[in-house]
Amino acid sequence: MTNLIIERNFPPCLCAHCNDAVPEARLNGDDLAPAAPAAVPGAVPPVLPYLPVRRGEAVFDVRSGRWGAFMAVHQGVVFLRPFGGGVEWDADPRWLSQHKPPKSSVVS
Repeated sequence: MTNLIIERNFPPCLCAHCNDAVPEARLNGDDLAPAAPAAVPGAVPPVLPYLPVRRGEAVFDVRSGRWGAFMAVHQGVVFLRPFGGGVEWDADPRWLSQHKPPKSSVVS
């Protein structure tokens, strides 16, 4: 495996945790594609869901409690990206809003 890493021009890992020149050996699926944001406890979907149409449009994902930039819709799933950059997450279109809901809409 080390030869494969060297052939692909990965620099040797010098961290205190592995120090074995195999930087990708400990990667798992979560490192490459992290799980969707956790659902906000007690969140309820908006009465009138909003389906964005313009790429980059600000959308609030009520289920995760996060704002994101609309990227695309594919097979009924909406993909959002954090505004500061980062990995896209998928959202159910029934949970999208143009506005952050008031705190009273969250069931305690």
